[in-house]
Amino acid sequence: ELLYPNLTISNEVETDRQPLGKYGRMTMNYLRDHHPQRFQILLMQGTLLETVQRVEQEALDRMEQLTAQLLHLRPMPQTDDILEKTQHLNQIKSTAEELILNDIVLKPR
Repeated sequence: ELLYPNLTISNEVETDRQPLGKYGRMTMNYLRDHHPQRFQILLMQGTLLETVQRVEQEALDRMEQLTAQLLHLRPMPQTDDILEKTQHLNQIKSTAEELILNDIVLKPR
């Protein structure tokens, strides 16, 4: 008879079941590629997924705040041209995402 260990990704079963979003995956890849020792420590402690999901939520919250602030500073153009409005919004989101990547996602935890 073979006995297999019951391995889990984190210490919380509920955390294991939540899907990992874009920023969470980016954080995990960043830690694995640039800070492998920290990645292994978090993995062995069973807190890697929890940490990465916390970063994901922080990034999403900050993205929402920054987008609103940037829209306030640079309001949508008063035009019927949908393409121009979409381009404006995409520029704002791109700026907000760049700030988030530098301030939140691409930092060792």
